[in-house]
Amino acid sequence: MELLLPPRPSIFSPPDRGRRFPGGARRRSAALRRPGAASGESPPAEEAGGAAEEKAAPPQIRYRNISKKQARKRKEDGGAAAAPPRPAPAKSWEEMTLGEKAVELYVGEKGALYWLNKFAYASIFILIGGWIVFRFVGPSLGLYQLDGAPLSPTSMF
Repeated sequence: MELLLPPRPSIFSPPDRGRRFPGGARRRSAALRRPGAASGESPPAEEAGGAAEEKAAPPQIRYRNISKKQARKRKEDGGAAAAPPRPAPAKSWEEMTLGEKAVELYVGEKGALYWLNKFAYASIFILIGGWIVFRFVGPSLGLYQLDGAPLSPTSMF
């Protein structure tokens, strides 16, 4: 029987707080549980099980317990989370008052703010594209000449 000891912690590694998990067991690496796993050796034929080969059970995932605060909140809420209330069905245009119509035209799904935002977003690309055409395409086609020559990359910084 060989004795496997965990590696000595370096001065830079966090200290081992001796964390315990459910059932009082400490977490150990797979290398400490199986002899030869750390060195990469394959188990001998007798340990492999021969014809009656047993497959290793899949690792079990342990979930942490909920905190007291979470348990109290669940208890107060009545267990399962309640479904959010359904929104009231949208009124038709004819049923809306003048104020509701004005608000809907301003901030509605396809209101003025929606179209202004869309226009602002598109205008960024239009301005950048226009600058590229004005700065590079126009002079290269000989349509016009800029006052100053382009700066070399070495003179930029």
